[in-house]
Amino acid sequence: MNGQILFVTDGSPSADAAGQMATEMSLSLKLPLRAVFILDEGWKNFLGDEWINTSSTRMRFYHWFEDGLHKHSEEVLAEVAEKVKGNGGQVETELKIGKTEKLIGELTVENETAILVLPNPHVTAPAATAGLRYNLHSLAKKVKCPIYIGPK
Repeated sequence: MNGQILFVTDGSPSADAAGQMATEMSLSLKLPLRAVFILDEGWKNFLGDEWINTSSTRMRFYHWFEDGLHKHSEEVLAEVAEKVKGNGGQVETELKIGKTEKLIGELTVENETAILVLPNPHVTAPAATAGLRYNLHSLAKKVKCPIYIGPK
């Protein structure tokens, strides 16, 4: 088997379980792991309460929120990298912002991908706090590698 193991995360408990499997596969198959945290670009389209009534207040809130998202993604990716490197494996991490399905498709083509590992799309929290959203049927048509879906 050639290529990378691509692990896409959102930091959810399902993603943590999928990440554990991606780490184990990477180490046992001796393939590099590429861990990518995807922030869907749609988060900037939500509306705030009435207290975000001026553009300057709204922009300060968005910058504060975006900084928090970046910090969270860095922590999640650092944890994955530590597990893999701690066991002698190769790992690359990055943060991507965009449309989730489109990015995943591009990432599998960008570098040869042996296995795509995703969190289970059916165990996300309520819509207001959900992380990674994708249509598995649509995604399976776009990628040419096997897809492993994390446990519930």
